[in-house]
Amino acid sequence: KIFDKITNKSNNYIKECFEIALNLLKTKYAYALINGPISKKHFLKKKQLGITEYLSLKTKVKNNGTMLIYNSNFSVCPITTHLPINSVSKSLNSKKIINSVLEINKFYINHLNKKPLIAVLGLNPHCESINKISEENKIIIPAIKKLIKKKIVIKGPFSADTFFATKNLKKFDVAIGMYHDQVLTPMKTLYNFNAINLTLGLPFIRVSPDHGTNNEMIGQNKSDPASLICAINFFNKLNEN
Repeated sequence: KIFDKITNKSNNYIKECFEIALNLLKTKYAYALINGPISKKHFLKKKQLGITEYLSLKTKVKNNGTMLIYNSNFSVCPITTHLPINSVSKSLNSKKIINSVLEINKFYINHLNKKPLIAVLGLNPHCESINKISEENKIIIPAIKKLIKKKIVIKGPFSADTFFATKNLKKFDVAIGMYHDQVLTPMKTLYNFNAINLTLGLPFIRVSPDHGTNNEMIGQNKSDPASLICAINFFNKLNEN
């Protein structure tokens, strides 16, 4: 069904599609979910921060799932997802970092047959803070130490402003950032639409394009489908395995 603008009718249609898909997944008639770009502002109406959080609520997952922006060469994960920047610091904790890294490690091993080398970025510029106890010392480094004890191949924290250099992209498989734009901005600059958004930690694998909606293009058949095609191709490869 095609809509030429966002309305209550289009939002209800999306909701119905999700309900049908979730029922199919629950009854094992399907094993994975792909959704296109959705306007979070209009569809969620401030009830949840994003579709990741919406699906976590629908499937009763407490940790809100883990967002992984995936490319076969390199991937990134923001620990906090759709939060305003002034809410990031108080929303961070070691448990979130540990849970997300464990989900990513499990995904790479189970579905990609690879144990990933993971880098963790700091929150503050140059991983330094004028405060007595920085987020790096209080939250990030303790999380890394616990993950090393769990045999995760992980290093950091790295300063975000210099991390996304070619040598690091070739060395690491995944970069863990503390907030959305810290890792999604360089990721999209590097790979444009040649990446997908994976939600890990749900009872099923969920994939969407790595971009949101463009309201100016709705109904005009001008949108670039590259990321959606990547999502479909990704599932085809998973199915082959």
